Amino acid sequence: MTIPFRFIQCGDLHLGAPFGYLKTLGRQADEAVRYATYRAFEGVVQLALDEQVDALLITGDVYNSDDHNLEAQVRFARECERLQEAHIPVFMVQGNHDPAESWQAHVNLPTNVHIFSANEPERRSLIVQGREVAGIYGMSISRKNSDVDLASQIKVRADDVFSIALIHGTVGSQPNHVTTAPCSMDTLLRSPINYWAFGHIHKRQVLHEVPYVVYAGNTQGLHGKEVGPKGCYLVTVGGNGRVLLDFRETGAIRFAKSHIDITGLRTSAELEEMIRHKKEMLRKGKKPVLQEIVLTGSGPLHRAAADESTRQMWMEAARDEEAHRIHFILPYRIIDETWPEIDLAERRQLHDMVGDYLAAYDAAVADGSDESIIKLRDTVLARPETKRLGLYRHMLTPELVRRALRRAETEGALRLLGDSYED
Repeated sequence: MTIPFRFIQCGDLHLGAPFGYLKTLGRQADEAVRYATYRAFEGVVQLALDEQVDALLITGDVYNSDDHNLEAQVRFARECERLQEAHIPVFMVQGNHDPAESWQAHVNLPTNVHIFSANEPERRSLIVQGREVAGIYGMSISRKNSDVDLASQIKVRADDVFSIALIHGTVGSQPNHVTTAPCSMDTLLRSPINYWAFGHIHKRQVLHEVPYVVYAGNTQGLHGKEVGPKGCYLVTVGGNGRVLLDFRETGAIRFAKSHIDITGLRTSAELEEMIRHKKEMLRKGKKPVLQEIVLTGSGPLHRAAADESTRQMWMEAARDEEAHRIHFILPYRIIDETWPEIDLAERRQLHDMVGDYLAAYDAAVADGSDESIIKLRDTVLARPETKRLGLYRHMLTPELVRRALRRAETEGALRLLGDSYED
């Protein structure tokens, strides 16, 4: 038996990061977005103080890029000083967004902060009540080692009562994520490490128990794909080595996606009432929310939903209702995935031009798997014409390709049928 202890695992703070693909939302929301990543980390630190934890572990990407701004450095140092006053040590590694070579010491960090080296693995002791309760191991990312399996380089001391390792990297296969410091689950399970604290993947997940392999995710969502609560893990290690995880939300703003089926809706007023209903459901979370609305189904409102200016009008009306609310629910995008009232099943049975088109469509997207969608995307990106897109080429995500395919089914059939079909 040993002394029980507690720590917080967090990572991917991306302090000062802009929110991806968002235009201005008005002064109220713009200010909240501007400070969201800072408020999230302040929430982590406040949790550490309130719970009187024994350590804070940060698994990389404190900053958003290797030219991190001075404000982010000042704010990070200030929060670490709050922890120093409470005698809470901070152990951290650097990630692929803030590799070791890029750190600029414009602002000195307090002495309670230890940054693990990128040259070789290091070990530090976690001391509680004058006794060592755990060995903490880590190795930071550098530009030279980002493709190296850092986890396999960590060698554990035989006399460790409990061991924790900090790594910013990719465990196994993580689709649609940049691979950095890759390692396999087999490598982790062969190691005597008791708790692997990983950063880099923004989705919180427990990949394995005994030993624990844990991604805490990011503390604040940064774009529309990072929906739901974001935060950190409060981890308790009992005297018998048993581990308990408790997720705590720290994100200052949530991203959310709402689907509205237009089937049965006949007027614009009815749709606007559905948007209000979706907003009120989200408001129960008592957090500001940036909302993406996806319109689906078919019906009389299809043409209005397909019109960008009409969707913009609906969005502005929904935003106007949120003025001066603390827990605002602001739609930032309305996507049309509706389709005209056309019986595609019936058209597939006919041996005509439209039937042939739909048969060809079905053959092209037969399995609809992620692999086939990614292959189609890569085929498009291989075309020289896409070079004209410049930096926007990265926005051709698998989800965007899938959405285009869904539209191609009905749009292609309608064009072959001619405009008279809808009239």
